[in-house]
Amino acid sequence: MNRRESVVDVDVIVAGSVNQDRKVSVRRLPGPGETVLAEGAGVSGGGKGANQAAAVARAGATVALVGAVGDDEAGEAQRADLRASGVDVSLLRTVPGERTGTALITVSADGENTIVVDPGANARVTAPDRSVRAAVVLTQAEIPADAIRDTAAAATAIGARFVHNAAPAPALSEIPAGADPLVVNEHEAAALLGEAGGRPEETAERLRAAANARSVVVTLGADGSAAADAEGTFRVSATGAAAVVDTTGAGDAYTGALAAALACGEPLHGAVKSASEAGAAAVAWEGARPE
Repeated sequence: MNRRESVVDVDVIVAGSVNQDRKVSVRRLPGPGETVLAEGAGVSGGGKGANQAAAVARAGATVALVGAVGDDEAGEAQRADLRASGVDVSLLRTVPGERTGTALITVSADGENTIVVDPGANARVTAPDRSVRAAVVLTQAEIPADAIRDTAAAATAIGARFVHNAAPAPALSEIPAGADPLVVNEHEAAALLGEAGGRPEETAERLRAAANARSVVVTLGADGSAAADAEGTFRVSATGAAAVVDTTGAGDAYTGALAAALACGEPLHGAVKSASEAGAAAVAWEGARPE
């Protein structure tokens, strides 16, 4: 599918991955070398880019996804699912001869998960051209580093705010300067800094300096979020949630809602609160996106 010549004008452009998620449910996650029996299995939509784009749409903002799928049934299924979720897929390429990305997910009875990703067509994602307009441009680390850097440059060129979710954690040198914010969880923050521990607010400030980011948000699960920007640091408490069913995609729901709130003019503190509510809601459904 070729990109349209006309301008795509939305609140948020997401450049990111699209996967088919293959999930198995187990009583507990297996240890190294251990085999456990699944209690259920299923196939659904996933990929950080696709999940976050769908979350932007759920939050009420307009969104277009820049990405790539294979010319297979999974690619067509994901395109249709995203369109039904309110995502503009006119910038989602189909790569001839390539397979759609796949995520292999194991979910335990308490909602925890392990995930292995086969990138497939996601390795062919490129940055959006200048025929796009948006208030926010959002990327994640499931696409090539060159695509992320080029997308950051494209965001600057069109006057958009660049938000980057460094997940899974890359090398610190692969994160473009100027992210506003750089979004990570506490484990990714520790991996990027090469250290763990300390107050989350201090971690956010250290990472802001190390990554040359304008702002940083560190998610802390049930302990809320910590953030740092040019005005200082702050903490936002977690929002109460229903019983945890599946944590898959909760971080993506958080990041998508954050981008939507920023695009609609919310200051960072208010956007983090909106994101916390979206992340809390996401653990109450199975899979990365609600059916």
